[in-house]
Amino acid sequence: MTDWSVKMENKKNLIIKVAERLISKKGYSKTTVDEITKKAGIGKGTFYLYFKDKNDLFFSIIKQEFENLMLKIKDDVSDIDDFFERLKKGIEIYLSYFEKNYNFFRILLQEKPFIRRKSFEQFWKDFFKRWGSFMKEGFDKQIKENKIKKLNLDDIIYSLIGILHGNIHKWLIDGRSYSLIKKKDVIFKIFTEGIKR
Repeated sequence: MTDWSVKMENKKNLIIKVAERLISKKGYSKTTVDEITKKAGIGKGTFYLYFKDKNDLFFSIIKQEFENLMLKIKDDVSDIDDFFERLKKGIEIYLSYFEKNYNFFRILLQEKPFIRRKSFEQFWKDFFKRWGSFMKEGFDKQIKENKIKKLNLDDIIYSLIGILHGNIHKWLIDGRSYSLIKKKDVIFKIFTEGIKR
């Protein structure tokens, strides 16, 4: 990367971070491009070099956060051989990421009604396609080795993400009064063993 491209990437990241803080505090609809540029210390023209509009910025925030999370999980579990230990570590990292970046999950929850529906749906389709392909290989191997039940891979992945997001949502509603990471064992146990005696 050249010095110029590094400076451009730094400005783009600055805009994203400032916008993330403002949107999580004030909400998407009440946050303006003017406020974002003022807090970031840049001109409006600079904003539009990186983003078409506020909606484009919003999806850039979501995309960047999920990419950071996926990279962190991939890196941290790559040296773990046992599938179930990888899964448990992945759950821990997922929860830890949202505990440290709770503003991001708040944005996802509170802004859903204000975002263009088709854009939001497309984002989630792309997310599940990428996330699913990352996870499917491991689950498929376990099915073939008869270590887990033969279930639809999408159903398995959506169920895990649903359990994770439900716990994160409850943690936010409870005012973040406990460590989200402490839920990793119960989530792992419910997901891998179910609730039946």
